[in-house]
Amino acid sequence: MKKIVFVALAIAVLNASCQHMDGSGNIVTETRHTGNFTGIDAGGSFEVEVKNGPSTEITVEADDNIIKDIETEVSGNTLNIKLKNGFSFSNGHFKVFVTAPNINTLKSSGAATINIKNVVKSNDKITLEASGASSINGEINSPETSVDASGAAGVHVTGRTQKYAVEASGSSNVKTGELMSETTKVNSSGAASVGVYSSISVTVDASGASNVQYSGAGNAVIKTSGAGNATKN
Repeated sequence: MKKIVFVALAIAVLNASCQHMDGSGNIVTETRHTGNFTGIDAGGSFEVEVKNGPSTEITVEADDNIIKDIETEVSGNTLNIKLKNGFSFSNGHFKVFVTAPNINTLKSSGAATINIKNVVKSNDKITLEASGASSINGEINSPETSVDASGAAGVHVTGRTQKYAVEASGSSNVKTGELMSETTKVNSSGAASVGVYSSISVTVDASGASNVQYSGAGNAVIKTSGAGNATKN
């Protein structure tokens, strides 16, 4: 009997700590000020628009009854965009516009979408990580680029880089056939789908039921296992 009472009490406390609301439909904007950052980490169902600019600027666009519960905080060198713990919303509008002089890391999770406006350029390595059902889209320009996609995530980027590495798993989809790379390395597994370009060399390790399509004039070293497949366009 005591165990039943304890479980019921625990459930009641958990429900009380989780607040669910509907978006009001009245969309407002708010400009926020943070410290400097070079990375962006977006979760939940946020839509984030990213661009380079001379100074750091963050604008949040959301329902007026939700906007106060959207967190945009800098930890280390990363801007974290998320809802406050214990909050969930239906039919909400969540959009964040981010401008920063130097951006070299983009991470998306949940159902978040990160869209790059114009071109994100960096003199350092650019790292893109997408998981869950999230996506990262746009154009980049950097000496080195890495992509890590898992779950049902999608990464679709174009632009230029010299050295490019891809890790793709689950049912993720990496469309980077228009990212002009010199040397490229791909490691794919599960049911992942990957498209890449390389002008000098490409190395592919495709396992599970993954599929890799590569193009360019580079030398190719291909390893497949299971139902993994790699073909040249």
